[in-house]
Amino acid sequence: MTTPRPPGARRGGDRGAAAVEFAAVLPVALFLMLIAYQGYIASTTVERVENIARTGARQASQHYDAGRCRAYAMTARPRWINDYRIQGGAARVSGEDAVYCRVDAKLPLLWKGVPLDVKVSRTVTMPLG
Repeated sequence: MTTPRPPGARRGGDRGAAAVEFAAVLPVALFLMLIAYQGYIASTTVERVENIARTGARQASQHYDAGRCRAYAMTARPRWINDYRIQGGAARVSGEDAVYCRVDAKLPLLWKGVPLDVKVSRTVTMPLG
């Protein structure tokens, strides 16, 4: 005959179950956090590239100097955007003089070995003056 267990007593076979569950869930949780962080980096890159193009076109337009679009855009570029190309110059829109600024940047990735070549391109055109 076996003796009954006192109330609230656990079986010996459940020992360490929480640690096993934690060890199983931790890699999935970390992977999801890295994916979320990469999404944040992507959205911030798109916003920054738009801001660079807008700043370059706006400053060149205000100073009536279409050739300086690249120089003005460089002042708005954050240091963490390393792989980029900025073009700018004069344009005609509806018969009026304008200036354009185009920025192409490569999306920074957390994993260096991943062969993703995602580029963000934004073009802003503003009238002179």
